[in-house]
Amino acid sequence: MTTSTDLTIIGAGPSGLFAAFYAGMRGLSVQIVDSLPHIGGQPQALYPHKKIFDIGGLPQIEASLLIQQLQDQLTPFQASTQFFLNETVANFYQENESFVLQTSHQTLYSKSILIATGAGSFQARKLALKEASTFENKGLFYTLTNPQNFADQTVAVLGGGDSAFDYCLSLAPYCKKIFLIHRRSQFRGHEHSLSRLQSFSNIEILTPYQVVALKGNEHDQLSALVLKEARGEASYSLPVHSVLPAFGFTGSTDLLKTWPITLDKHRISVNHWMATSHPGVYAIGDIVSYPGKVQLIASGFGEAPTAINAISNYLHPQAKLSPIHSTTYFSQK
Repeated sequence: MTTSTDLTIIGAGPSGLFAAFYAGMRGLSVQIVDSLPHIGGQPQALYPHKKIFDIGGLPQIEASLLIQQLQDQLTPFQASTQFFLNETVANFYQENESFVLQTSHQTLYSKSILIATGAGSFQARKLALKEASTFENKGLFYTLTNPQNFADQTVAVLGGGDSAFDYCLSLAPYCKKIFLIHRRSQFRGHEHSLSRLQSFSNIEILTPYQVVALKGNEHDQLSALVLKEARGEASYSLPVHSVLPAFGFTGSTDLLKTWPITLDKHRISVNHWMATSHPGVYAIGDIVSYPGKVQLIASGFGEAPTAINAISNYLHPQAKLSPIHSTTYFSQK
């Protein structure tokens, strides 16, 4: 006999986690599926140490701390919440009164679905050198998860946009030396961030240069970059411990095209209840499209209770649709 939860949330980013909390207050059993091996979505994967300033009541908060607090917020409902990480939902369909979700590892069953996948699956734009794969995680890294791991190192950051600036600013308190290398003389990132990083004595800007080769030691650990003048022939070897290409990320929502829901270009069309075109399937966060939609974490937090209340009403048509207030809910526990 198969077990069907009340709700499956696809996506364990900020919006999905907060929706799971509110679903817990509504008394719903929840399973959360995410393609990443950890919770937190893009904030945790791409900029865990970046500060967020536009969430109500929080003057500023580091992305990783926000995710940790969202996880802590779920603690009262851990008995009714399951996580399935490192799994991708390939497709889903309705069978009688339940949905069947086919993931990359198993088949799950649920009475309703909430899609909170953010901008979809994503991966870093990689360094276009044939030897690059040899040095991945051996001195070549495409994400900056913990700046302290680079303490006392000489690090090269590649790129000319805000991501490159953010990497430099995050690393500056820990690294012995940072080289910001860009193939052009002009940067795309914000001037304010450029001015900030120029104030650090351990950050040196090298432009216009291109990385044309990577060198390693006898243990296949990265040991140096070969730089070539972008508008000349001169080249030289730059010894480094690590290199962080910051060329951005490519996002993909192709998987949505296989799901039985109506799309608006690369987003999911929803109504004012956050309901999709398929009864029982709802969506929130950056993946949705409706008039006036603003793509912010704060917006996803507001959409979550709207969707969960609608889902509760879908599952229990006679249920009271008015919102549950947390002060009342937890004072009765």
